[in-house]
Amino acid sequence: MNPLIEEILARQLRSLRRIHAVILVLVLVMCAGAILIESPSLGFASPVTLTWLEVVLALLGIALVAIIIPLSRRRLLNPDMVRRAKSDTLQAWGVPQEIDPTIGRQAIFLTRYTAGCVITWGLGASVGLYGLIARLIGSSAAVTAGFLALAIFVLVLLPPRADRAREALNGL
Repeated sequence: MNPLIEEILARQLRSLRRIHAVILVLVLVMCAGAILIESPSLGFASPVTLTWLEVVLALLGIALVAIIIPLSRRRLLNPDMVRRAKSDTLQAWGVPQEIDPTIGRQAIFLTRYTAGCVITWGLGASVGLYGLIARLIGSSAAVTAGFLALAIFVLVLLPPRADRAREALNGL
């Protein structure tokens, strides 16, 4: 691997670890907030409406975790897409023609890797927000805990991985 790319990777991983930690702390703050918030009375909605709102939020959360997050990761964190890119595609991605294609591919993959990690964590944290919203509209603590546990699970399951990034970069 090019020494410049190695240095950039090291810096990117440090930044990604910080971003990951901040998002995890924000989700934990959401958990604390959900615990401290008293469930409001159902003055604005009937129990049936509340149930429907919980179902919609649950379907959104499941869609994020089961479909959108895996698709985003497969598209952005897959080095094969960058490896197969032709010179015109690299130029469309912003790599100048005079740059060595190997270094260009590595730079593009680093950008995609960073974006994929941050997007994944943001989507995972949004599931935690669904839990906080559920609590604010009067859902039970169990429903709220389910959303927040799923958000924490996604964040703990998908930290930045230096070994996978290095392996992918070396394969380009």
